[in-house]
Amino acid sequence: MSKRTVFDESWHRVSRSRVRLLPGVEMIRQMFRGEPWYVVCDKLGHRFFRIRPAAYRFICYLEDSETVQDAWDQALEINPVDAPGQGEVIQLLSQLYQSGLLRSDKTADIAALEENKIREKAQKRKQQFSSLLFLKIPLINPDPFLRRTLPLFAWVFTPIGAVLWFVAFAWGAQALVENWERFSASSRLVLGLANLPYLYIGLIITKIIHEFGHGYACRRYGREVPEMGVMLLVFNPLPYVDASSCYAFARKYQRVIVGISGMALELFVAALAVKLWAEGADGVASRVAYNVAITASVGALLFNLNPLLRFDGYHILCDLLETPNLQGRSQALVGWWVNEKIFKIDPGPIPTRSRREQIGFTLYFFASWIYRFLLMIGILIFVSKQFLIVGVILALLFAVVWGILPFVKGLRYVFFSPKLMNRRTRALGIVALFTGGCLSFLAFVPMPYYFRAEGIVKSSEFQNVYTSSPGRITELVTPSGEMVEGGQILLRLTNKDLEAERELIRIERERGDLLFRKDRNEQGIQLAGLEGLSKSLDARELALETQLENLVVRAPVSGRWIANDLYEVMGSVVPRGQSLGMVRGEDGYVLSAVVHQRDAGRLSLNDSELKIKGQEGVNLLITNLDSIPAGQEDLPSAALGVTGGGSIGVSSRNGDGKQTTEPYFQVRGTIEEVNGVILQHGQRGVARFALPNKPLLGQWRHFIRQFFQREYQL
Repeated sequence: MSKRTVFDESWHRVSRSRVRLLPGVEMIRQMFRGEPWYVVCDKLGHRFFRIRPAAYRFICYLEDSETVQDAWDQALEINPVDAPGQGEVIQLLSQLYQSGLLRSDKTADIAALEENKIREKAQKRKQQFSSLLFLKIPLINPDPFLRRTLPLFAWVFTPIGAVLWFVAFAWGAQALVENWERFSASSRLVLGLANLPYLYIGLIITKIIHEFGHGYACRRYGREVPEMGVMLLVFNPLPYVDASSCYAFARKYQRVIVGISGMALELFVAALAVKLWAEGADGVASRVAYNVAITASVGALLFNLNPLLRFDGYHILCDLLETPNLQGRSQALVGWWVNEKIFKIDPGPIPTRSRREQIGFTLYFFASWIYRFLLMIGILIFVSKQFLIVGVILALLFAVVWGILPFVKGLRYVFFSPKLMNRRTRALGIVALFTGGCLSFLAFVPMPYYFRAEGIVKSSEFQNVYTSSPGRITELVTPSGEMVEGGQILLRLTNKDLEAERELIRIERERGDLLFRKDRNEQGIQLAGLEGLSKSLDARELALETQLENLVVRAPVSGRWIANDLYEVMGSVVPRGQSLGMVRGEDGYVLSAVVHQRDAGRLSLNDSELKIKGQEGVNLLITNLDSIPAGQEDLPSAALGVTGGGSIGVSSRNGDGKQTTEPYFQVRGTIEEVNGVILQHGQRGVARFALPNKPLLGQWRHFIRQFFQREYQL
C-alpha cells in the first residue's frame, strides 16, 4: 500500500504566495462515522467542497501566516502526523483557486496552475457533450417564491404530514390491489400514440411536484434554492431545481429528508391518482390520473430510489452510510488498483481507510455499472418496440456516451498520462495483451451453447375422461386421487329425458304390437309398415340403451383417477363431450416441449436437461428425444401460453388459450426420474437443449439477429 508523500516538486511555485479565502466563504462542520469533516460553501457560485480536518486547519493557518510556506510549517509544528503533504496543499489551493474562492498577492504563482483550469474547461465541454441526454437549462431563481409560500407547506415536514402520507399511501395501495388486473391490462397501452399526450402530462405533473418537494424541504431547514429550469431528459423537457445547498446541512437527517421529500410527495400524489382512477369514470381526468400513477411509481422505484444511479437514492445512501462521494471514491479505488497492481506505478495513498470500505466500494462500482448497462438495454428495447427510429438514435447516443468516450479516455490515459512516463511500454503491452486476449477468447474459443424451450410434463400413458351422454352428476363413486382399474365405475349421471324417451319407446312398441296383431287378423294391409316401425323402434332403443349405459362413467384405462373440480359441479347438468378428468398412469413421464421455428433447424436430438417449475434446484435428464416435423398451431397445454402463465404467444380468436400466433415444432422425450423430485401430469418445465460448442461472439450475433427478426421483422 502506498504511503502519503510529504514533499512535492511543484512546491516552489506556491510556497511564497500569500493566500486567503475570499470574504463570504462559509465553513460548516459535519460528522461522518464519528469523524469531523468540513464543507466549504461558496454562497455566490453555489458550490460545495468537503475537506478533512487537516485541510481545514491549514486554511485557518493561512489567515494568520505571511506565506503558504509559513502556514505549512505551522501545521507541521503543531500536528506533524496529520499535517497535509505539500502535494495535498497544492491540490487544495488549486481547487479553491479554480473555484474563485482565493485571493492572493502573488496570483501569477498560483495562476501557473492555470493549466488545471484549462483542463477543467475541456472537461466541462466533455461533460456537456456526455450529458446531452440530461442537459440542464437554468431559467429562474425560485427562492423568493419558496420563501413566501413556505408557511403554506411547512406542515408537510411534521409528524402530521408523515401520518397523512401513510394514510394516503395505504388508501391508494388498497385501490391498486383491488383493481390490479385492470391496472396491469391498461399498462400495455401506455406508449400508444393515443396515450402519449396523457403520459407526458402525467410526467410533467409528477416532476413538478417532485422538484418542489426538494425545494420546500431545502428551504424548510434554512438553505437557499437558487436555480430552477428545464432538464432535457432524453430530449424530453422536464423541470428541475438546484437543491445542492442541502450538502451544507450539518445534520444527517436534514440531508436525508431533502433527498427523500421529492419521492415522498410523488408517491403521495400517485396514491391519490390511483384512487381517482379506480373510482372515477373513464375520461380525461381518469386517464391523466392513471398516467400520473404510472410515471410517479416507475420514476420513484426504478430511478430515483435506486442507489446505483446518481439520483436521490444515491445521495440518501451516501448520507445514511456517512460515506460522501460514494461513486467517485469507488471509481478512484478501481483506478488505484489498476495503477498499483497492473501498471505497477505509485498512485499515491489509497482512497479508503479500511478493508471493509475497499470491498464495499469495489462491489458498488461493478454493481452500478452492470445495473446501468442492463437499464440502458431495457430502455432501448422498450422504446424500440414502439418507435424503432427513436430507439436507433438512443442506441447511437448510448454507444457514444458510455462506450466510445470512456474507451477514448482510457486510451488517452495510457498513451499520454505523465503518471505512466516510466511505465508506458508496460502499460501499452498489458492493454494490448488484455484487449487481444479478450477478443480472441470471444471470437475463437468454443463455449457451451444451449437454447431453452418451455414444455409440459405428461404421463406416458393417460386418457382424458369425457361424458358420452349428457346428464346430471348424481354420484361420485370413486374419489379423485384413487388408483383405478380399466372399466371401474368412476361416477354416475342421470338423465330424465332419456328415461322419458325409453318409456315413450315402450309405449310406441306396445301400440305397434296391438296394431300388428289386429291387422294380421283382419286384412294384413299395414303389416309391412308396422314391421318397419318395429325395426325403427329397435334401433332407437339400442341407441338409447347405449346412452343410458354411458351415464355410468368408467375408467378407460388403469391408473390414477384425477378429477379435482368435480366436487364443485356435483348435481349440475353436463353436456356430451364435457371433460370430467383424466386417468393417468404413474409408470413414467414424458416432456412435450414447444420449439420455435427459428430454433428447429439447429436442434439436435441428444439427451437434454429439464428444470421443473418450483423444483429448479434439480436437473432432470430427458432421453429418447423425438420431434414432430410438421408445424403445429395448437399447444399441448394452455399453461404454455401467455394467458396460462407461459411465454408462448396465443391468439385471442380461440378462447381455450391453445392456438398459437405462429407455427411451432413439438419435441417429446422421456423424463428420467430422480429421487426427491415430484413429477405430476400437467407441470410446466424448461428444457435446455445442447448445441455444438460455439464462440461467444457467434452466439451473441445469432441472438441479436433473432431478436431483430422477432421484434422488428428485419
